[in-house]
Amino acid sequence: MEKHRRSHRWAFPLGVLLTVLAVVGAVTLVRMAVTGIRQQILHPKEKQAYEEFLAKIIVHDPDPFDDVRAVPMANVPQLLDISIWSILREEGATPNSFPMDDDTGDLRIAQERVETEYQRIFGELPPRHASIEGSDFDFIYDPEEEVYRVPVTGTLSIYVPRVTNIKKTGGAIELTVEYLAYSDYKIEHGVYVEPVEPAKIMKITLYAQADEKYPYRVGAIHQTVSPDYVAGGPKLG
Repeated sequence: MEKHRRSHRWAFPLGVLLTVLAVVGAVTLVRMAVTGIRQQILHPKEKQAYEEFLAKIIVHDPDPFDDVRAVPMANVPQLLDISIWSILREEGATPNSFPMDDDTGDLRIAQERVETEYQRIFGELPPRHASIEGSDFDFIYDPEEEVYRVPVTGTLSIYVPRVTNIKKTGGAIELTVEYLAYSDYKIEHGVYVEPVEPAKIMKITLYAQADEKYPYRVGAIHQTVSPDYVAGGPKLG
């Protein structure tokens, strides 16, 4: 998709992202998941809480990493991307929530605010700030003003999480997460219907923390099986 900036000042896809939140929040069915020989019932409220948190993490499919404390430099822009989108999609966010550049119409988000969001989500400070290049958008870092410039543009490559298994070991929470492509959702009789087949299945490790807004932090993201296996093989849940 060719990158471009639209002429109107507020084309930011907040409505799309809030729609994703609504889809995630509506997923409250109880599913059965198998881990080895042990069967576990997923509690709807707990499952929904994880999915609502993960919606901001997987939205643009970040690359896997073993430990956020030693995340590869190549992954840093992706984690910064998560932090910026998390700020933009905060509950109650409006165009007036963010300063806007009068000349370009770009939104401006302070570096300090991005650092705070990053630390709340990942428990670490970003090793360095840099511009973020995406398939549908760019977030431009301005080191002189210490802000990220967010062009008002759209994004289509987004995923919705579906948690199929929860495993708790000590302070770690290992989630089996199906990535559902937003483009695969259908509307039937005015209701969103999630796709049966996920685009991929991942393992995401969270750790509980004493933060009312962010009760978990992300520790690791691991790939489990390929999309081809998902499409043709056994299902989880």
